[in-house]
Amino acid sequence: MLALIYLQAWSMLLCMHIYIRMLRGVNTAYGVKGLCVKHSVCHNCDVCGHVVLCQHGMADAKAAQTPLPTGYKPEPFDGTAMAALWSQYQSVIGSLLYLMLGTHPNLAFAVTQMAKFAHNPSEEHLLKSKHILRYLAGMCKYALVYDGRSDAGLYAYCDSSYGDDRSDADRRRRSMQGYYFSLANTSVKWHSKTQTLISMSSTMAEYIVLSDCAHDCAWYKILFSELGKPMPYVPIYGDSHGVIFNAQNPVTQKGIKHIEIRYHYI
Repeated sequence: MLALIYLQAWSMLLCMHIYIRMLRGVNTAYGVKGLCVKHSVCHNCDVCGHVVLCQHGMADAKAAQTPLPTGYKPEPFDGTAMAALWSQYQSVIGSLLYLMLGTHPNLAFAVTQMAKFAHNPSEEHLLKSKHILRYLAGMCKYALVYDGRSDAGLYAYCDSSYGDDRSDADRRRRSMQGYYFSLANTSVKWHSKTQTLISMSSTMAEYIVLSDCAHDCAWYKILFSELGKPMPYVPIYGDSHGVIFNAQNPVTQKGIKHIEIRYHYI
């Protein structure tokens, strides 16, 4: 109540110096719809997603069960893409990137994988990008629901593959990494990308993503402290026993001395 009175007084003070137009609650911003229901907040892009499907002629497409076919490993195209194919592919990937960054963390891995070929796509790449649109056709009505009654705090989850990504032009076996943060039982941040260096072991690949995730944890701690809700720590969940042991042990182990110093931030 005091916060509302303070906000109203501050608004009246500003109105004495500059013109301010007071608006009601915003329901839609940049294609993202927000809805408050009792103790929950819902975010979705169903309208924006439907527009994307219509633009690319996929409005009536049969929904796919997965963003990409199971076991599919994209590889670079050695030829030269036609201008029409190049333009269509970039349009599809650009639309999917916008939806992925907004309210679709389930598209993060597939879209970032296919976005690597935007400079020189092939017919196969275009076909697989439309497979993502088919998956989107069955997911448009889903939303991110933040449940305030759950009393669930901030949690981080991270994972990494090992040497199975050959999508770069040099076809070197890099690892894919990903992590996301959950608040009120719903994702608030998600990340997926190819690691910049070649990992010598699965432990190294997992250790790198854990380090990157720890950086974001530190930022969230600062953010919540500024909001008046300090938290002592942010739990990070991973599935590598070797990484967990090395992160908890203050003594540098012989097996991880080759990992760069910047990844020991954990």
